[in-house]
Amino acid sequence: MVPQSILPPELCDETIDYLWDDVESLRACSLVCQAWLPCSRFHLFRNVRLRHADDVLRFRALLASSPSIAYCVRKLSLSADYAGATPEGAAQEDDAWVNDATMLLPLLHQVTTLGLARVRWHALSAETRAAFASVCKRVRQLFLFEVSFEASRDVVAFLSGFPALEELYFQAVSWKHDSPSPFEEPNSPEALADMGKMHLSYLFLDPKSSPTLVTEWLLKHPGEQHLRTIQLCWRELENTQAVGDLLQASGSSLESLQVEFPVGLTEDAVLQNHLSLAHNTGLRTLQFGGLDVRASHGFLSQRLFPWVTAMLSQVRSRHLQEVSFALEIAAAADLRALDWARIDADLSRAEFHGLHVLFYVSCERAGMAKEVRAEISSRLNGFQQRGTLCISCI
Repeated sequence: MVPQSILPPELCDETIDYLWDDVESLRACSLVCQAWLPCSRFHLFRNVRLRHADDVLRFRALLASSPSIAYCVRKLSLSADYAGATPEGAAQEDDAWVNDATMLLPLLHQVTTLGLARVRWHALSAETRAAFASVCKRVRQLFLFEVSFEASRDVVAFLSGFPALEELYFQAVSWKHDSPSPFEEPNSPEALADMGKMHLSYLFLDPKSSPTLVTEWLLKHPGEQHLRTIQLCWRELENTQAVGDLLQASGSSLESLQVEFPVGLTEDAVLQNHLSLAHNTGLRTLQFGGLDVRASHGFLSQRLFPWVTAMLSQVRSRHLQEVSFALEIAAAADLRALDWARIDADLSRAEFHGLHVLFYVSCERAGMAKEVRAEISSRLNGFQQRGTLCISCI
């Protein structure tokens, strides 16, 4: 009789865990034996994405036949598509089917990540919005993409319904009209909402939304001082003070910052402490994005992107490990417009010994890489004696 080798169940589970994103392999594992089913099923239904009414119907039928699957769902995404255009020519969301998910939401007790895409929140039924409330209280990670609201105060009310939120991705979110902030009314439900449990650690704001609204919402909660990562593309030149307030509120908790500002932002915005990094003493990575030299020629005074050099000079963190620059150029000669002497001096500070500096340069034409590398390297002689320089041409 051939001896049988029995693998420990923990080893089987660990092997299946390794296949967490391989759907076909997970399906095969779920059919091997009863012992492999729970772990396989968990990964198969950990991430559920509903895109139309048929998806909702199939998922409802699945939960009716196997209710235990509801406990596997950790991430729920409802992604509508566009169907034609409105009489005004704007894209029309095909999101009416989201109301069909009302009965599903109370069953999903383990959801910690919620994603909404191309959904008109104000067009959903009152029952659907109420059903979402049961899910929102447990959500720690929220993705919003092209979600629209009736008024700006509705955005604040929506965000205030996530007391356990840790990560917020706020992309291309819009509203029809601005309205008075609910925080100006002390007795409003939004102003009285319990935000004590929220410890936001990750914030992504894109230029297609109004980042000021979210920033002001965060600043209304002075106890929220735990942001470790901020990625923002700011386009509101008239209100850079909100960025500075957010950076100051984040304080030493902030470890990673990626910033992108529009062409024309002056050094004054930094010098007036609107964009100071002096309070972020725990900063480890700093990324400057969207530095389009081609679009900036019309704003040339003496040096390009003065806000970059001003922010660099105000870094006080002794934990800084990496600084990166994302540049777009038409020719290598464009690089000469930067204040290299000041950049080199700031990067060469004694406390930054061992720093990694990366340049990601998007070139308008091929064959520029050698010239670009030579231009940048020759400008940072002081830094190269203390740190590591990497240049990547795209």
